[in-house]
Amino acid sequence: MTEIRVVAVPFELGRMREGVGCGPDRLLELGAEEALATAGARVRTEVVALDERFGASGLGEVDAAFELIRQIADGVRRARSDGAFPVVLGGSCFSGVGVVAGLEETAPGVAWIDAHTDFNDPETAISGYFDGMGLAVLTGSAWQGMLAGVPRTRPLPEAAVVLAGGHDTDPPEEIRLRASQIAHLTPDRLRTPEALVAALRAVEPAVTGLYVHLDLDILDVAVAPVNVYSAPGGLDGDELDALLAALLRSFPVRALSLTCYDPACDPEARVPPIALRLLRTLAASL
Repeated sequence: MTEIRVVAVPFELGRMREGVGCGPDRLLELGAEEALATAGARVRTEVVALDERFGASGLGEVDAAFELIRQIADGVRRARSDGAFPVVLGGSCFSGVGVVAGLEETAPGVAWIDAHTDFNDPETAISGYFDGMGLAVLTGSAWQGMLAGVPRTRPLPEAAVVLAGGHDTDPPEEIRLRASQIAHLTPDRLRTPEALVAALRAVEPAVTGLYVHLDLDILDVAVAPVNVYSAPGGLDGDELDALLAALLRSFPVRALSLTCYDPACDPEARVPPIALRLLRTLAASL
């Protein structure tokens, strides 16, 4: 029997169960485990937590974020060692750094599906929000000294990433992205899956295992308000589900993350049905 290991990360940066840190609990309450079990898989959930050191003087939110990255990497690594498929229900997008570290794939590829590019570094970040830097951390251009505490991690080549979406950006971030080797598909090219599949097939060396990083704010704000950064011009639920289904058919997908859902921004609860549908699509593919 297939096992799916849920790694729940109920944090926005270092703050537990605040903002997008409330999303993992809400999705679990509304049936995430049941959705993953629909095709007969056994589902287990581990919840990542911080210890009391991170409320003490001398440590800040960035310290906490990198400790969470380390724990996510450990959780993904354990899941893989046990033969389980890791599904990360994350608050913040920096969780993707830990997922890739934990997969230890020979030639990893990443489909980073997001309304934002997450490609700021500390020099370009207008707001200073650390979670706007996750893709830069992953690809080696920001905060690399902090990754020393995450065992067996190394920068992912920019050319191994396809950024799908990324239409709500800061001007300095756009300059960084244009100068990078990251393939970037705007939302209009994601209405059908072909462009994303083709871009990932063009990655060299060929992808031995794909990580699908899915920030739910890729959904158009009129379809479902996901968090305070939700924007117009995104996808609808059918388009997003079709993207995921195509990736699962076309590549050896090794892990999936759903991130950045703040239930307080979604009073009509439009997001959970879409998120649970995505989990059922994953379950059917396994």
